[in-house]
Amino acid sequence: MADNKPSVFPMPRTAFVLLICSVVLSVLPHMQRVPSWLMGILVFVIVWRIQVFRQRLTFPPRWMRLFLVCGGVLAVAYQHGTIFGPDAGVALLITAYLFKQLEMYTRRDAFLVVILSFFVLATEFLFSTSLLTSLYVFMVLVVISAALVALNMTDTTIAVWKPFKTALVSILQAVPLLLVLFFLFPRIGPIWELGMQSKSARTGLSDSVSPGDIAELSLSTELAFRVEFDGPIPQPRDRYWRALIFERFDGRTWHAQNDSAYFPFDVSRLTLSGEPITYRVYLEPTGQNWLPAIALASIEGPRHKTANNLASYADQLIDGPTSYSVESYLDYVYEAAGMPRDSWTRYTALPPSGNRQSKALGQELYRQTGGDPERMSAAILQRFTQEEFIYTLKPPKLGANTIDQFLFQTRKGFCAHYAGAFVYLMRVAGVPARMVGGYQGGEAHPTGKYLLVHQYDAHAWVEYWQKGKGWVHADPTAAIAPHRIEMGSLRESLDEESLLFSPFSDLDMRNLPMLEELRMMVDYIDYLWFKNVVSFDNESQSKLLQAFLGKVTPERIGILLGVFGGIVVLCLALWILLSQKPIQRLSRADKDYLKFLKILERKGLCREVGEGVGDFSLRAQERFPARQINISEISLLYSQIKFSRNGESGYPVNNSKPKSDSISALEQQLRQAVASFKL
Repeated sequence: MADNKPSVFPMPRTAFVLLICSVVLSVLPHMQRVPSWLMGILVFVIVWRIQVFRQRLTFPPRWMRLFLVCGGVLAVAYQHGTIFGPDAGVALLITAYLFKQLEMYTRRDAFLVVILSFFVLATEFLFSTSLLTSLYVFMVLVVISAALVALNMTDTTIAVWKPFKTALVSILQAVPLLLVLFFLFPRIGPIWELGMQSKSARTGLSDSVSPGDIAELSLSTELAFRVEFDGPIPQPRDRYWRALIFERFDGRTWHAQNDSAYFPFDVSRLTLSGEPITYRVYLEPTGQNWLPAIALASIEGPRHKTANNLASYADQLIDGPTSYSVESYLDYVYEAAGMPRDSWTRYTALPPSGNRQSKALGQELYRQTGGDPERMSAAILQRFTQEEFIYTLKPPKLGANTIDQFLFQTRKGFCAHYAGAFVYLMRVAGVPARMVGGYQGGEAHPTGKYLLVHQYDAHAWVEYWQKGKGWVHADPTAAIAPHRIEMGSLRESLDEESLLFSPFSDLDMRNLPMLEELRMMVDYIDYLWFKNVVSFDNESQSKLLQAFLGKVTPERIGILLGVFGGIVVLCLALWILLSQKPIQRLSRADKDYLKFLKILERKGLCREVGEGVGDFSLRAQERFPARQINISEISLLYSQIKFSRNGESGYPVNNSKPKSDSISALEQQLRQAVASFKL
């Protein structure tokens, strides 16, 4: 094959249009996460390939294609720092997929592009499994299947709707079997759970926080998780969703330490009272391993561990939608008698230098209160409320000594500022204290009876240790901005809506009743999809199988799968057979005419595809002039019989149609004429 002028498969226009649409629609959802230069490659490749189809351009030479592919691979490696993992892997796949359009010469190349389209489309589920994503994937799946159907059609003028109809019917036929496999086939974790966690940054809490980080989260309207309660929804002041414990402070940033030294959780130091609240959390992907819950929490679901700081961590990163059941006690006492020496050291540690004014203030408060934790807490909160401290979403930037600058200069901050300063002053006085990161509040859905917790509900508060009481909850935000806690949502408590990035945020919609109702309806549908489809895990499947089988065994599962699968396959087979057009049997006239054609074939004269009866008769008469009368008679009789039945003829006949009672006479004459015909 010549490089400059390759032999190109003459692809039908309909197939080409559907194939280009498949490429664009498969790549389009990834454009929000892949490098921006890939959008330029998409436009460049599609325009070039269209011009090649229009014969305005030729395919690029081999050296150019090699240069583009190598450049794309290097660009992906530079952008992500690797070519492994879902993010870099998908970008690399899309790069190769797009450049494949510039060497799509043969029908085989076109089929390969179709297969790659299915792969690229499926990778969207690595990043999102929402109902909207699933509907989009189904739509594009129909387009790709239609392109595959069109590539196998011989009619070059085929209408676009015909391959679409065939593709849609084929996919819908597979849906019943898909449902059987979904509900009955043993659940196997997706391949991306096998050590292929995403390394890209996600919106949400991380294992380190600076004073402004949670303030940045407050600007995000992304959903963090939903919560469905078995009973009444707790009051906003009780909705503290514990996620991380920030224990180590380096002078500017708080860090969470989640190593093995913090496990296992010591139950003997715990005292519970009151009735628990039970609920189920539907957590969105975070790229982290923390599991938010109201402390003290007992979690059932993904494999996890509960640390000594009462936070729960999954064994693997949460790179996909996850659900788990929780039983939480609002009234508990932990480590009231004391704590291990290493814990005491960890929760009283401070950087050796920096923040001198804050250290002096902490020592002064210690002298005033005698180091009593409860009095220290009251003194710090009193300072926050009586002096000119302001709670704001737009705090000034802080330098190296963040605690000093916040307490003595700016006095403007967010929850992380106040919580960090509180913990610092308590530790100066020798009181064990830690900053807790998570979420507070949540928005109650009016129809679904569940909570929506968004990223703007991110919050930080404090726990300090007091002998006889154990770890005590304290929230400086409740003292500075009590409306933030009582209202249950940051967005409803602060008059700083101008910080929103999106003009169509949920807060703006609340001012428009129709849009707010639509938003809630869409979220409820997505919630049902998450709850009943995405969260259908091993536990859900086991409950379903127990309802059918009682005792679940591999043998019973196999029998159930075979029975339901067999029923579905049998029904589909019957439907396909009954929907097919009945095979038309050959009439007596057709059989006699075929005998006539076979006689001519033995003499080397064959009727061509699409050749009419009249045209073939004239050609046969020229070939065998001695049998001209016999050939004409047979052709005329056959044409009259077919004309009388079908209303059409390929041979000139009289305008008068034979009556139905004369057809049998014509068939008898045709049989006699064919029987006597010899060459």
